[in-house]
Amino acid sequence: MPTLYRDYRPQKFIDILGQNHLKITLQNELATAKIGQAYLFCGPRAVGKTTMARVLAQAVNCERRKKGESEPCGECASCESIKKGTFLDVMEIDAASNTGVDNVRDNIISSARLSPARGLMRVFIIDEVHMLSLSAFNALLKIIEEPPRHVLFILCTTEAHKVPATIISRCQRFDFKRISPVEIVKKLSFIATKEKIDISRDVLEDIARQSGGHLRDAESLFGQVLALGGQKIGSEEAELVMPRHHHQEALDLIDYLSKRNAGGAVALINSLADNGVNFKNFLDEVLMMLRKIMLQTAQPGLAEKLGLDFGEQLEIRISLLASELPLSSCLKALRRFLDLAQERPAAIPQLPLEIAVVELCLALDSVPVSVSSGQTPTSPKVLSRDFSTSKSQSDDKIKKIEIAADLSVEEVSARWPELLLKIKKYNHSLSFVLQNCAPQNLQSGTLFLRFKYKFHRDRIADPSIRTIMESVLLEIFGGQVAIESSLDENLELSPVAVSIPESSSEKVSPPLPLNNGVLGSLLENFGGEAV
Repeated sequence: MPTLYRDYRPQKFIDILGQNHLKITLQNELATAKIGQAYLFCGPRAVGKTTMARVLAQAVNCERRKKGESEPCGECASCESIKKGTFLDVMEIDAASNTGVDNVRDNIISSARLSPARGLMRVFIIDEVHMLSLSAFNALLKIIEEPPRHVLFILCTTEAHKVPATIISRCQRFDFKRISPVEIVKKLSFIATKEKIDISRDVLEDIARQSGGHLRDAESLFGQVLALGGQKIGSEEAELVMPRHHHQEALDLIDYLSKRNAGGAVALINSLADNGVNFKNFLDEVLMMLRKIMLQTAQPGLAEKLGLDFGEQLEIRISLLASELPLSSCLKALRRFLDLAQERPAAIPQLPLEIAVVELCLALDSVPVSVSSGQTPTSPKVLSRDFSTSKSQSDDKIKKIEIAADLSVEEVSARWPELLLKIKKYNHSLSFVLQNCAPQNLQSGTLFLRFKYKFHRDRIADPSIRTIMESVLLEIFGGQVAIESSLDENLELSPVAVSIPESSSEKVSPPLPLNNGVLGSLLENFGGEAV
């Protein structure tokens, strides 16, 4: 089996996946010659801590790196020697195997006093530094606090809470994050191209999801898939190595719950039973999808920050379900399935899950239908002819209205929550779509929007949706506004507050009077009728 994680280990900052917030800081320090004397790299395993440490060691010892630059050349004698692990001035120490104070004195303190044998700086990379004993940390403390100018310490750990505060306080701390599935898929696609293997994107996304944000795990699993042989690998071949996932079936079950279709849900469960599916694993997948929906509904962008990105195809379905399933219903399903996961297996394996979905469908019948269905019984409803008739009746007025004034990104963002609130009254799912975009500036009557997913961008392009958008934008910005949308897969969404739907147990407020300010304004502007 090929050791892909070693063969394709990044040798420059630009090649390191993710961790942009850390790379920018380190590159700026290198470019301005303000490099620190001690760094603490902490975070989950297999996310690039040791790789970043080696690239930093190359950069500080690179013979060809010019002033104002940060990337190592990768070609000089020092860079080549560091890659091979033969560079005497870069020492990698495994703290798990050298925990005692004697090892720290012999391998670190005594060596740090010597001038570099060949390079510009003597670099000590200490892996799993939290494994050092307390006496070893105490011995290391003084040399880290006042090291010689030619010495650089890089401490790597997966458990920063076990490192004494006295050590942490003398280091620049860098917290690494898990790598998103999108970035892992890009890296695996690059490797497949280099290896001249045609592999299905679905397989790459399955590998990325199964790795849990750990790149080395993904590359190891990918190496097992490549070891199957052949120039073309699809889902059938990959299943010989990887356990089959049932993400689509998990989403199908959640879809049945959102529609309160108990019969469809039970039929799906029995179909899985006929195929010999392990219901414990399937239940874990359902919980994972529900968790994603909960986080996405509570605060757009939060799930991605936590590394919960399942690839474009699944994200499209998850976005649809998040717009259809009220948060209160999602929470009920999560609690019920969590309880089910802790129950003992039954004589009929699918029976507990059947009971759970039927109970949930009955329980959800008492939950108010989501706003997107237009069936909320306790609040006045503006008839659907609002926008269609309003547009035709007010064409002459719109022609006379000037285009909206230019606004900066900050000014548009300040008014964005107001727009989401108004949009939500007419199209609940559209409000959710707009929470997953980044509004830009308003210039010459055109509002620029950036979307992470193609599905959301295409939704805005729908003529009926544009009619709603332009009407509400006219009200918000006091002038005609056209929409221009673009796609940016690397977009990081800013959090937007989302109101949580009331549960069925909460007291429902009485209908708004017809002369209420907000409703009255809507009726006046769009020609609707409250019923």
